[in-house]
Amino acid sequence: MPIRASITDIDPILAFQERAYNENRAIKGVEPLPLSVDYTGLFAYMEFWLEGPKEAPEGLVILDPTHEPPGDALFLWSIATSPEQRGRGLGNRLLQFVEDRARTLGQKAVTLVTNSRLPERIDWYLRHEFVITRHETLADRTVVHMRKNLVDRL
Repeated sequence: MPIRASITDIDPILAFQERAYNENRAIKGVEPLPLSVDYTGLFAYMEFWLEGPKEAPEGLVILDPTHEPPGDALFLWSIATSPEQRGRGLGNRLLQFVEDRARTLGQKAVTLVTNSRLPERIDWYLRHEFVITRHETLADRTVVHMRKNLVDRL
């Protein structure tokens, strides 16, 4: 079960994100969002959850409970596993944690965005009962908005 991280865990979190998202640079052709922000400010309103040892995480979930209208959805800002853990079910367990956390917070759904150039990620979310709600074209990429309703899955 993931443990809540704090700002004191920022160095291993940054190192983890670099390892976890590095391969996406070439695929996307742009810097992945989780590698292009200043994390120190995110701790003020986002939840960081680590799986594995804090000094060498195996997985990380970042949630933004302020993104959607209260009571509607929990925004999944980032979910990642270390390259060594891929294919071992950790991502599935982390996603289940996200859904459980959303329910605990009284949310009706989980929402997220992903890059349109990552079809295997989109397919993974679709297999987990997310639906595509829209595509959004930004200056440097197209993102896919996805949602999973939880109300009927209690």
